[in-house]
Amino acid sequence: MIDLHSDTIYQIWRRGEINLLSNDLSIDRKRLEDGGVMGQCFALFVPMYTHLPEEHRGKSPWMILEELHDVFLRELERTGIPRMEKADNLEDGTVHAILTTEEGAAIEGDISRLAVLASWQVKIFGLTWNWENELGYPKSEDPEVMSKGLKEKGIEAVEECARLGILVDVSHLSDGGFYDVARHVKGPFVATHSNCRSVTGVSRNLTDDMLRTLADCGGVAGLNLCPSFLSEGTAASDENGVSRISDMVRHIEHAYRTAGEEVLAIGTDFDGISGHLEIPSPDKFHLLREALEKRGMKPSVLDKMWYKNAKRVFLSQEV
Repeated sequence: MIDLHSDTIYQIWRRGEINLLSNDLSIDRKRLEDGGVMGQCFALFVPMYTHLPEEHRGKSPWMILEELHDVFLRELERTGIPRMEKADNLEDGTVHAILTTEEGAAIEGDISRLAVLASWQVKIFGLTWNWENELGYPKSEDPEVMSKGLKEKGIEAVEECARLGILVDVSHLSDGGFYDVARHVKGPFVATHSNCRSVTGVSRNLTDDMLRTLADCGGVAGLNLCPSFLSEGTAASDENGVSRISDMVRHIEHAYRTAGEEVLAIGTDFDGISGHLEIPSPDKFHLLREALEKRGMKPSVLDKMWYKNAKRVFLSQEV
């Protein structure tokens, strides 16, 4: 399996006393190995405003990003998990760490810092989180915000990412921004952790046209296990929400029917979501595969969703 999104590094940075070797989170080395994970994306999520822990107040977004990167490097050294140097290496039977970012405010409007991220081997750059920043606007229940496109620096960032071989992530981006990315990226882009809006009508999910647009450019959409993105009536912050395998199946089947097998991928959002999760960690993902097999989904399609599509997208950016 390749998982396109987790917030584990943020949780380790925020809490301080835990590590990637063994913890009470969803992801640690043993559960990655037991789940057959060949590639785990670790997002450097930069919290802003109300999500910034008290002890980190006063730090700039870039300073926080650097601290998160230091945590990532420290945890790889602690666990012995190697980096994904080339996507072709992912099938060697070893867990590989893949570095990504979430919240474009981290670069503070300085496009030249994307070259620094490239030197860190960042493979995916998330333009926004839940707030407006120098690059664009977030997903929103406000139609006016939702319609807004990329800002000038956002267009510059997208073009620079393409030059550097960094994939653009639109999971938290406004609808207008999504289509601006589609216009300015001459190749694949990704929604690392977003589901289907036709199945669950929340702004963080993708419309059918967006799914087809991703498929047409060679991109993918990673299945998010967050309860509120899987079924109606659950707030994103509700710790009592239930993430059900049956709802995951509904989203996967809809994406498959709408945009085909090439768009399918996994982006769990582990350690960034709350609730009662029927799949609480990577080692339980076989339960979803078994459910999809019972629904008649072919092993060749499941292999594409589990790892082949994501690997193909990573290969497209290698120079």
